Amino acid sequence: MPIRIVIGGLNKDAIERAVKSAGGDNVSVQVMSDFEAAKKIKQGNADYYLGACNSGGGAALSIPIGILGYSNCATVAKAGRRPKAEEIEKLVQGGKIAFGMSVEAIDEAVPMIVKSILKKYGI
Repeated sequence: MPIRIVIGGLNKDAIERAVKSAGGDNVSVQVMSDFEAAKKIKQGNADYYLGACNSGGGAALSIPIGILGYSNCATVAKAGRRPKAEEIEKLVQGGKIAFGMSVEAIDEAVPMIVKSILKKYGI
């Protein structure tokens, strides 16, 4: 069964392409509003949330934080900063399920997140 990833925030199409490219048949992707996506995870109908906004730390995760709790969410790349694979690995292994990033970091951060998730499941 593929890992179920839901996408919200800005540039959803770019996130979707990056998830599919990095995860292939090992992931299923659904694009929706932040609210719908966070609810899907809360209900057990999705495994991970990815979202982007201009800053990487605000709107990308505000709804997931409210629905899933701050301890389940993490910003992996704020505006002007680059994501770090080691940090993402620790966040995924530590149980984070919702990830936010700046729109400028999508192409770099999303593959790191997806690869860390697949590694966690031994895929």
